[in-house]
Amino acid sequence: MKFSFGNTFIAFFILYLLFTKRTKANIEKEVFTSNVVKISENFYKEILEWSEQKGLVTLTPPYTIQRYEWIVPFINADEFTQNKTGQKEKWYILDGLEEGNTYETRVSYAATSPTTFILEIMGFEEAVNIFKKRQNLEITQSNSQKIMTTTKKLLRVRAKYEGVSNIPGREFRPIRYNIVLETLTFGVPRVAFKLILTLALILGVGYFICVPLFYSSLRKLIEVAQINREKRE
Repeated sequence: MKFSFGNTFIAFFILYLLFTKRTKANIEKEVFTSNVVKISENFYKEILEWSEQKGLVTLTPPYTIQRYEWIVPFINADEFTQNKTGQKEKWYILDGLEEGNTYETRVSYAATSPTTFILEIMGFEEAVNIFKKRQNLEITQSNSQKIMTTTKKLLRVRAKYEGVSNIPGREFRPIRYNIVLETLTFGVPRVAFKLILTLALILGVGYFICVPLFYSSLRKLIEVAQINREKRE
């Protein structure tokens, strides 16, 4: 009986490893712990106004997925490092974060697109500094400005073309991807954690309830068969 249960567990474990290996090849992720930060109310309003103008997508926990997003990758590392105009990047608002909780943002994309995604989590003030530097504006924050606290973050997504594709001109084409924000439970994504609990429950019920019942019924059938055979003899 132990041997049978061990084989079942090993089979599930091998399938899990195979699945994980396949999905990781097409996934880039960033894990972070939420914290409360102080920020100028003016900076906060500037970011919100800018996000509304750009129509930024808001991702919220415990789980949000935005499908079929598009991004144009940088052709090489030089173009990536010299980019100062803000082109070829996507921004997202991360809202509803709770202080001390751990979250994961990740993108998934097709294996036919040899691309590396760069995910950056940043606060509103850091984002404002980036925007003002691009516009050659002076960054000022007076002590008289009203200060507020927030857990909101910004996520910047960029992509670099890497490797070789068998599709001509693939490096110039936009990459389609899905992006997810998810709460982590004990370092495990919420969906995967539920799956693990479900599998553990199924295996537990099978091993401690179904198997003993089946074994007991089988034993009774064998005993009845032996009694009937003895009577015939």
